[in-house]
Amino acid sequence: MTLPLVSVALCTYNGAEYLQDQLLSILDQTYPSLELVVVDDRSTDNTLAIVEELARKDARIRVYKNEENLGHNLNFSKACSLCSGSFIAIADQDDVWEPTKLERMMEQIQQKPETLLVHCKSARFGTHRNHPSVKSTRLIRYLEGNDPRKLLLFNHINGHNMLFRTSLLDAALPFPKEVYYDWWIAVMACCYGQLKHVNEILVWHRVHETNATGAAKPIVPFYLQTKTNLQQFATIHALPEQAKNLIKDLLKEYEKMPGIRFSFRLFVLILRHAPILFSHKKRIFPWFSYIKFAYRSAHIKTKA
Repeated sequence: MTLPLVSVALCTYNGAEYLQDQLLSILDQTYPSLELVVVDDRSTDNTLAIVEELARKDARIRVYKNEENLGHNLNFSKACSLCSGSFIAIADQDDVWEPTKLERMMEQIQQKPETLLVHCKSARFGTHRNHPSVKSTRLIRYLEGNDPRKLLLFNHINGHNMLFRTSLLDAALPFPKEVYYDWWIAVMACCYGQLKHVNEILVWHRVHETNATGAAKPIVPFYLQTKTNLQQFATIHALPEQAKNLIKDLLKEYEKMPGIRFSFRLFVLILRHAPILFSHKKRIFPWFSYIKFAYRSAHIKTKA
């Protein structure tokens, strides 16, 4: 039986320090039918040389070089559009995959045609995997189903831990410049199909000073990023009515900021919908956490 082709979309930019480990972990996957699509965003170190050397040895690798720097979202948009597989897995340049990552995720996504996206657990580590941080995996309730309201304020379905059907791109492309591309894909998957979860750590997510989850992440006020996200989510054609109404109510209050430092009306609104908006938060005393997160979400000082 011929296995469906999985395209691994990898965007690179000055990632030479950790890139080799990630490339080898992708090429050593137990799932045999894959291609690796690498799009370099005008690196100034030897990132491109590392990729091209491996590509000469492995025909599964296709390498593209941007003529100008596109930035994170546009580069992943380009990489996804260049993929030829029926399924796409996103890869960061500095992570390490478990050998069975694609195999386990493909088993899950192929069970039902309405499953458009699957996501797995990922654990953070610094320079060495023998000192991982798995605390975050214990505090998250991994989402399944088709309710985009669960992703309106927070998202833990990251590019590095997702695999989705290429057909989802018909609705998802082009990725909005103002919204993180992985967040956008996850919401779109809820609107046009369903999410599923693989209950295993299949990605080791390296955290350091120059990646998106480290010190290099831009500091944006939470209210501002949230308002931008909600405005974009509101344009989704297949958005369910309940999500439309909640977005409308949230936007009405977020648009009053920064004129007010704390919105009590927004706090009450978020608290009323807390079991949905914070459904990914796994806590012993949920309502205590709901109050805390609702307060932070209605306060102007909170950072995204």
